[in-house]
Amino acid sequence: MMSSEPNTLTQRDETVGRRYPLFAERLMFVIACIGFYFLYPHALDIGEGIVGLLAAWCGLPLLLLMCVELIGRLIQSSHSSGD
Repeated sequence: MMSSEPNTLTQRDETVGRRYPLFAERLMFVIACIGFYFLYPHALDIGEGIVGLLAAWCGLPLLLLMCVELIGRLIQSSHSSGD
């Protein structure tokens, strides 16, 4: 039995919209993982010693994840504005 009362934390009425294409975000994450595999040697060559290691193991993954997040937000924005 469904009640007609709102069931959100702020007690607001929300409408159900279109489904978010989660497969696109997952696909972008897989592409970022593959990109890390191929870009790792180039990031390692950026600097000698610890600088190259930090660039390869910290900078590159963060950069790729930020790009995936940005693309995901753009997809979400364009998907929700198409209503």
